[in-house]
Amino acid sequence: MVITLADPARRNAMGDALFSALHNRLLVAALAADDRLLASDGTRTGADVLVLRADGPAFSAGFDLAACVDRPPLLEGFVHELSRAVQALRALPIPVIAQVHGAALAGGCALLAGCDFVVTSPDAQLGYPVHRIGVSPAVSLPALVAGAGHGGARRITMSGDIFDGAQAVRIGLASHCAPSAAELEPFVDALADRLVGKGPHAMRATKRWLNELDGSADPVLHRHAELASAAAASGDEFAGLLRAFWEARQRGITPR
Repeated sequence: MVITLADPARRNAMGDALFSALHNRLLVAALAADDRLLASDGTRTGADVLVLRADGPAFSAGFDLAACVDRPPLLEGFVHELSRAVQALRALPIPVIAQVHGAALAGGCALLAGCDFVVTSPDAQLGYPVHRIGVSPAVSLPALVAGAGHGGARRITMSGDIFDGAQAVRIGLASHCAPSAAELEPFVDALADRLVGKGPHAMRATKRWLNELDGSADPVLHRHAELASAAAASGDEFAGLLRAFWEARQRGITPR
């Protein structure tokens, strides 16, 4: 199964339309995974796999900030939708592979935390450069800590640094880096083929227990983290920093 973020003109900015489409596709994927667990004759099929990919030059540049400049309260809603998507990815009973090219920043990077495997292009850009607009990346921490560890997650989210593909693997943001940009899709296809050959019940049990042991599917943790990010997004600091950031960008200045 494949889910494609398909708003390339806006670098797959995460707003109402993209979130709605993503939630619908994830629901369909969950139902399809259950339907396909058994073949029509009752025999076991191979494990199913979901690949999350994107059209255009970027995986996702993050939240739709253009929509938030004049309506800052929108971002609080986007935080809730992002938390819902990360939890849905983690809750899928099948392996989820993110195929990442270009930028996967802020909310786009947070989405990766819900995936079981993150395969990047060497020239990909991953990170959480969000404090400059007064936003907290806490929303993704329950899942991010499970992959990057406490120290890695602290560095990733507090520094705001941007990591290329190889660096992302070293720090725990990604699981694999393809040898080249041209080999990204074949690399993901090969990984998916290996996973498809596994026993589906064993794969489901493994993912379920991993989620329980690392807490990455704990709804209470996700809710607390979601509320922390939402609270930051609802304050005056966010509205002021976002407007300053957007005005600088409109003048061709890259804020730091």
